[in-house]
Amino acid sequence: MTDARTTSRIGLGLMTIGTGIYTFIPPMVDILTPTHIFHPDWVAHARFHTMWAIFSASAVGLLALWMLWRGPQAGRIGVHVSGAISSCVLGAFMLAAATMPLYGGALSDPDGVPPLANGMDLNLLTFGAALLLILVGWRLIARRAPA
Repeated sequence: MTDARTTSRIGLGLMTIGTGIYTFIPPMVDILTPTHIFHPDWVAHARFHTMWAIFSASAVGLLALWMLWRGPQAGRIGVHVSGAISSCVLGAFMLAAATMPLYGGALSDPDGVPPLANGMDLNLLTFGAALLLILVGWRLIARRAPA
């Protein structure tokens, strides 16, 4: 395998992992644990919006994965569309996190997942890592992909 092919495969792998993080982890955590959808203090309308956001992000993530892996017929455009879609989803998370003081938001509930030993929130770490994987993978592929 050539260096260009290896670099592209590594980029595809990184983008796939990053996209998989926001596509599959939130539905499992938010639906299967009592910290979101089944939180006893949440009103029904908040639960609806959370489910909508979860299903939307997962559907968009599946679209991004399809664009990424649809093969040579997509060429470079599939990679760019996938990278742009994923950057929008994770960028929106980062924007929501950065603007929490404006709307009284929090990255986790007091009875939810505790911060790591260094005080870092696990949501911010996970989705920050996903964004980094996508951006690095996108750059590796774009740098090596044929026009």
